[in-house]
Amino acid sequence: MGKACVQITLFAISIVITRSLGKERLGIYATLLVIPAFVRLLNQLGLETLINKKLPELNVEDPSGNQGRYLVRRLLMVRLITSLVFCGLLYTFLPHYFAFIHFPELLDYRTALILYFMVITVESLLSTLFMTRLRYKIVSTVETASALLNLVLLVVFIYSGHGIAGVLTAYILSVCLNILVYSILSLKDLNGPGTAPDLNEMKHLAWASYGISLLSFGLMTQSDILLMNYFHVDPASIGYYHLVTSLGAMAGFVLTGVGPLALSIFSEVYASEAHSGLARSWRQVVGFSAFLTVPIYVFIFFHAKALIVFVFGQQYLPAAPLLAIYIVFLGLSVGLGTYYTVSTLFVLHQRNTAIRSTVEGSVLNVGLNLIFIPLYGVSGALGATGSVMVYMAVRQLLAIQKSIDIRPVFSVIGGCFLFSMAAMISPWLLSRFFGEQLILNGVVYMISFFFLLIWRKPFTEDHRRFVQEIYPRLDPWIRGFVR
Repeated sequence: MGKACVQITLFAISIVITRSLGKERLGIYATLLVIPAFVRLLNQLGLETLINKKLPELNVEDPSGNQGRYLVRRLLMVRLITSLVFCGLLYTFLPHYFAFIHFPELLDYRTALILYFMVITVESLLSTLFMTRLRYKIVSTVETASALLNLVLLVVFIYSGHGIAGVLTAYILSVCLNILVYSILSLKDLNGPGTAPDLNEMKHLAWASYGISLLSFGLMTQSDILLMNYFHVDPASIGYYHLVTSLGAMAGFVLTGVGPLALSIFSEVYASEAHSGLARSWRQVVGFSAFLTVPIYVFIFFHAKALIVFVFGQQYLPAAPLLAIYIVFLGLSVGLGTYYTVSTLFVLHQRNTAIRSTVEGSVLNVGLNLIFIPLYGVSGALGATGSVMVYMAVRQLLAIQKSIDIRPVFSVIGGCFLFSMAAMISPWLLSRFFGEQLILNGVVYMISFFFLLIWRKPFTEDHRRFVQEIYPRLDPWIRGFVR
């Protein structure tokens, strides 16, 4: 629920940015965001993965916490040093990059982009630390306060006429609040004796994770924007692309932060119950994730035009068919558990498989972009990225199936899709008689889906026990959906 509050606030921020900047400046804003996102990728060095996977294991092996404390302190020091180095490199190379993409005037944003990179890369490690320790309330409270501050500052800066610079500044200041609070709260955990754990396996894990991150740049939307700039796609179309991919990412807001959390859960379960425990937990997590996300994607697909116009305005109407195309690919990949495939391969010690599949997908996406962007522009970029997302999910699932039995989850995913399509009948009939009313249709759709779940009861006692282990207070709420 905390993550949902954050994402709802971020959605409001997205609306303010999109409506105030307009489609041309939105495309320029998306072009600028590619830079800190890419440099952050270079600066990751697999440190977040080390915290997610190794910290829970070290806390089991060493209940005193000395080894975990040593690991976290070392990783924080490495992150600060490498971040400062990349800040210097950014300052040096930004003029050459802007000349390459034929936007030399964007050099005015150099300082803002460097600060943007610095805050996101430091905050990433600190938030990962608190999520790994399962301190949900702290993370939810801090991120909600930061998002609300971002929204307030954004309104002030935009209505003061600061444009894109104001958008960047508002975000930087709000993330600084996160860093300050996390730093104060983590002092208690970091102070005390530390014992160096065995770092040999960690180095291999970190480099494998880092290699996957680097090689996965071709799978990121930032690579699409970079290539669209190279092929001189107009800024308005890039703005449409940014709008569609951002809206698609926000549609899965209920899973925000669940990926790293799942890695921690899978690591602990695998350490104690081996393959059978991991298979059971994997099926339960992916099954729940499908029921939380697939209905949202189905609704967006059938209401893409109404959603775009209602939320972002008539000027973004050309983005509606692009959203419908992208949401199909995104819904398929998320429904198949793409958020958990790489982390599961890590837990199963199949890092080479994760790397190979990432290389395949990255190269395939870049190759398809080079073919389709010159021919179809933004539609080609979305089609290439979407199809590769589905390919990656299937490719990695086949590798996971060789170690643990995941087949039962596909009946759950299929049932979720059928429930979602059946629930669409009511709003479709409503639209036929009264016209397309987005909010009314959404309410009718949710009610229909809810009663379908009560009628068919798709969850099993295993799902119920899984919920009880994580959060017992949810048990009374889920009983009505368990057969």
